[in-house]
Amino acid sequence: MITGFGKLGSHLMYSLKKTGLYKNIFIKKSSKDKLNTAQLKESAIVFICSEDEKIAYAVDEIISSNLNLKNKFFHHTSGALKADILGLLKKKGAYIGSFHPVQTFELVAKKYSDRFKNIYIALEGDRKAVLQGEKIAHALGAVPFKIKSEDKILHHICCVEASNYLVSHFKLINDISRKISPKNANKKILKIGFNNPSFFDIYKPLILQTLQNVSEKGIKDSLTGPIERNDLKTVKLHLAAIKENIPGILLHYIVMGIQTAELALEKGSVNANDAVKMKNLLKSYLK
Repeated sequence: MITGFGKLGSHLMYSLKKTGLYKNIFIKKSSKDKLNTAQLKESAIVFICSEDEKIAYAVDEIISSNLNLKNKFFHHTSGALKADILGLLKKKGAYIGSFHPVQTFELVAKKYSDRFKNIYIALEGDRKAVLQGEKIAHALGAVPFKIKSEDKILHHICCVEASNYLVSHFKLINDISRKISPKNANKKILKIGFNNPSFFDIYKPLILQTLQNVSEKGIKDSLTGPIERNDLKTVKLHLAAIKENIPGILLHYIVMGIQTAELALEKGSVNANDAVKMKNLLKSYLK
């Protein structure tokens, strides 16, 4: 079963079906739809692909079904949250884990795409859930890797830098390029350098897909991530983790976050009031 049939959930469903191993996949499109307890009972594996702030609601709804959850597997797909947000399900005998694809999903899928091919998937949680996550990742053609719970938020910051802020960088470049005089328009400066290719490999598919999205869909329609979703809680977790672990990049994150909030407002993903709240949160860490 997949709960939360949005951008990621839809891509995951079509990709799972493509493997031929998971044919009967039940869908709960959104939190507004009533949970089908018969489908949940029949499902050995449940992916919670809801937005971060709705995962707890999904857990409560599953608990309220009063079904026997013993030995069922529950994975959430949040990049920022740990598996332990599913702790109530574990108390009912379920195995819990986080299954985070290091990829960008800018549109709801209408058919199979190859977004899971050769990407990395961060796994964390119960040992059995992680082992199952590895099997599913391999079936999808992805590369699984285990991550410590305490490092989850730092990993997600890397994802935001590799994708969401990359899009914002393009917006900045686009704005600056408008001020270039015609006589300088053909000048190009290219600088490429990565100190640790093996580490970069994890985020490379995410970056390349983001580049492709910008090329095909334009800057605004390529923007994804916590700021585009107006996810204040995740951004606050990012800020706290950066301040504690890597304070040297805090100013960079804040500046890019503000730029991203303005881009999200321009896109229409957030309203003016939400954009102000996001920018105020970012600025509060300058004090």
